Amino acid sequence: MAGGSLRKYLHQQEPHSVPIELVLKLALDIARGMSYLHSQGILHRDLKSENVLLGEDMSVKVADFGISCLESQCGSGKGFTGTYRWMAPEMIKEKTHTRKVDVYSFGIVLWEILTALVPFSEMTPEQAAIAVALKNARPPLPASCPVAMSHLISQCWATNPERRPQFDDIVTVLEGYKEALDNDPSFFLSYIPPPTHHQHQHQQSLLRCFPRVKSMRRSASLKA
Repeated sequence: MAGGSLRKYLHQQEPHSVPIELVLKLALDIARGMSYLHSQGILHRDLKSENVLLGEDMSVKVADFGISCLESQCGSGKGFTGTYRWMAPEMIKEKTHTRKVDVYSFGIVLWEILTALVPFSEMTPEQAAIAVALKNARPPLPASCPVAMSHLISQCWATNPERRPQFDDIVTVLEGYKEALDNDPSFFLSYIPPPTHHQHQHQQSLLRCFPRVKSMRRSASLKA
């Protein structure tokens, strides 16, 4: 596409300089694309900024399906080749994997968009893989990162795949963030994450990230 890859675009930006409105647009477009892929039973398995192409209008296209597979026909990580900096720990360990490996990679990509940095840039790819698989390492979330976004990222790159949300849920949350920001420019400053002490309710917790949006929708329906 005319705009090149997302990685190329981010490389041209100053760290932490991408406007939050654009962060949401890019993240939402990627999540919608991945939601569609998963609805077709397809695992991408190499989602990263280099494989996200941008149009001149900053439209997004997820690309490079060279190691994608049908979920019904893949799952074993034996002999798998991917990109370590974006790879889920279960794939690094060559364990059985599910569509949640793409959700983990999305969390890394979202971190990239927010920071305009390369994940684990101080490490070689092999060192990054060891750190993720054996030490549960993740790229550091900067203090400037909105709490709402860090909450979402943390759930996407959770070590336990079952605790990562589905892309449908991610789309819903990002749409909620966008609507909340459109209605209140201070949304990300006043956001308070929901309690997470009941980890088995992680997806319900994620979907409670934007109670103000639901309230706005109810109010709008009453006025209609």
